[in-house]
Amino acid sequence: MPIFMGLLSALCWGSTDFLAGHAARKLGVAKSLFYSQFFGFGLLTIIVFLFSEGLNFDVGILAYIICTAASLCNLLAMVFLLKALSIGKSSIVAPIASLYGAVTTILSLLSGKPLTVIVIISLFICVVGACLTSIPKSSDKNKETLEPIFFAFLSSLMFGIGFWLQGEYAVKDLGVLNALWVYYLTAIVILFLVLLKHSNLSVPPIKILSIVFSISFFSLIGFASLAYGASTGHVAIVTVLSSLASGVTALLGFFIRGERLSRIQIAGIITIIFGVMLLKA
Repeated sequence: MPIFMGLLSALCWGSTDFLAGHAARKLGVAKSLFYSQFFGFGLLTIIVFLFSEGLNFDVGILAYIICTAASLCNLLAMVFLLKALSIGKSSIVAPIASLYGAVTTILSLLSGKPLTVIVIISLFICVVGACLTSIPKSSDKNKETLEPIFFAFLSSLMFGIGFWLQGEYAVKDLGVLNALWVYYLTAIVILFLVLLKHSNLSVPPIKILSIVFSISFFSLIGFASLAYGASTGHVAIVTVLSSLASGVTALLGFFIRGERLSRIQIAGIITIIFGVMLLKA
């Protein structure tokens, strides 16, 4: 069961990143993100208030402040990720964005957790892979830029900070579902105000809405799979397998969009995935 849950999580999150890039190119980053988060918020609200005990207000205001700060970091990470996916190759962007695991590990080390040889080696492998992937493919017809890589790095940085805040503080007090609900609420409020300011709240076409809903659904299934798999006691196995999401996104970009990479970039992607898996092991 934990192996199946981990692979399901990787498949769902990898598909989410691939579809999110397509939606962002059609609607723009803010609009596609708003509607995907809106659908996710609706589904999660039903789960929280109908199938659980609802929000816990006995933990104090500080827990919600920290959770909101983590939510803001994760929202920025999503914005940077969608921006990168909308202008770059998903097969490059996704593995770089998956470096959030290295960022979270570094923050954990700085907060007092012991530094092991495996961690040092894993971080070094991730850095090497990121450097290799960042080398643009030389082509006179379609020369690549470093802009999507830059936004992917920003996404990994903000995800790392956000997940660290959630894991170390928010989730311990609020629980997984409540912390995720606060994130969705924070995201749709901020994105709504942004779209309202630019008078850009028109409902997308049905065809695009179906993609946006798919993004929300896959994202929630991926998160639920990870949480359920971890609850079986095999946290390491589930987490390592879920990190294959970047590989799923890369394969979808290769087979569906026909994205072509240089040998150096392919080596960098494989190196990053290996480094992230070793780090989470």
